[in-house]
Amino acid sequence: MMKFRSLLAMPLIVGASACAVEADDGGAAQEEGGGAQQQAIASAAKTKLKLGALVDQTGVSTSPHFTYAVELAVKQMNQAVDNLVIGGHFEFVPVFGDTKSTPATARTLAIKLINEDQVLGLVSDSSGDSLQASRLNYDTTGTTIRKVPITCFQCSSAFFNDPTYVDADPLSQLGFRDPNDWLFRVFYNAKYEALVMLRIAMQHGVNGDTNGDGAFKIGIYADGGHTSSAVAAVAALPGLYAGTSYSETINFTTAAAIPTDLPKLVDDFNVSTNVTDAYPDTVLVAALPGNVTPVVQQYRAAGYTIPLQSVNAFRRDYILASVGAIAEGLEGSSIAAYDNSPSGAAFYNAFVAAYGAKPEVTASGAYDSMVTLMLATLVAAHDKGGVKKVTPADIRLGLTKINQECGVKIKPTVADFKKAAQLIRLGLPINYEGAFDSIDWDAVGDMFPPLVHWKVEGGQFVEYERYACSPSTPTCPIAP
Repeated sequence: MMKFRSLLAMPLIVGASACAVEADDGGAAQEEGGGAQQQAIASAAKTKLKLGALVDQTGVSTSPHFTYAVELAVKQMNQAVDNLVIGGHFEFVPVFGDTKSTPATARTLAIKLINEDQVLGLVSDSSGDSLQASRLNYDTTGTTIRKVPITCFQCSSAFFNDPTYVDADPLSQLGFRDPNDWLFRVFYNAKYEALVMLRIAMQHGVNGDTNGDGAFKIGIYADGGHTSSAVAAVAALPGLYAGTSYSETINFTTAAAIPTDLPKLVDDFNVSTNVTDAYPDTVLVAALPGNVTPVVQQYRAAGYTIPLQSVNAFRRDYILASVGAIAEGLEGSSIAAYDNSPSGAAFYNAFVAAYGAKPEVTASGAYDSMVTLMLATLVAAHDKGGVKKVTPADIRLGLTKINQECGVKIKPTVADFKKAAQLIRLGLPINYEGAFDSIDWDAVGDMFPPLVHWKVEGGQFVEYERYACSPSTPTCPIAP
């Protein structure tokens, strides 16, 4: 449940012990000492706890909802801790960096946020952007002044937290492997999405064979951000399909290349193996929102009839509105827009009340990414004896302590955040039940939310069955 791989030697291994101790008023008692001392603390300026947010705000792969979600989280938490004293009054301050879904830009912004703004932690979005932030934690050349914890909400790459991943760039290899556990994923692992996409494809025709040739072939069109998805699908296919199967992967490079690439995807020549094998039964587009949109538009405009699927990236209301009826019948997999729980409902209601629109998919993850950093900061402030003593390393450790099984369940509301802050101040355990998911990280910082099968029907995304994907259910069976 908690991320212990490199923290086992640290003193606060209190997954069980934190639940056994009584209220610890150590820090609180000191703060509530003499009246003059307390009055001095109350009149002092608030300590500003800066947390960075690497979020695409103006690029082609974004919605303003991701920024809104981060802002909502900070607003609610600041309301909850407005009168709280942990070694002084404090408030959280988000510092945004507009990545435009461009990894090179994300790297520059991450360096600025760490070195100039001196943020204590980072929220990050896509796999490419998150990798750039993660690489900095292993850069020994002094590029940044310190390492920071990262919570990412669109970072599905199966390469993250994989100790066997190999890259020609040693720093990228370390950034993906994350051996020192700085990155916590508030999203799913793409290797499971690949399995779900195959299962969805195999619902058509005869166990996936839609053209009646006795074999199953999937053509995959993947951009650089989804290389791991393509690799995972190719690896999983023989184990899922008992008969003759083929896979073909064509790399998406630029939108200008789409008209040349699509005919290669739908013919019977396999560019991956350089042999003629079969026509595809399904075409899967694994690409970022800004890339998947023109692919779907041009595929449908060209009149291709082979069933078309997309990964999570297409499931955005703003994309559907932009492409219109041409998306009808498209299907794919994604996480849910928010958790099917009181916590998910609380987030949904607060978001709609604040912004007058239902939240886009992954907005709940952006919200939880910021909330978990803030709760971890509170834990760190208690453990270190005050907010002014908190370091990024303390927050990293704090992230492993906000989901104690025996802790008081905390929903994403101002009232519950206030309750959480008071419990943390007394050294008592909490269990944050998030807007996106229950936020139960495993030993390497992964979580395993259910994946849903969606279709575009009547101009909207309609959800069908859900799949339970995790190390204990690696073949992603349909959830009960």
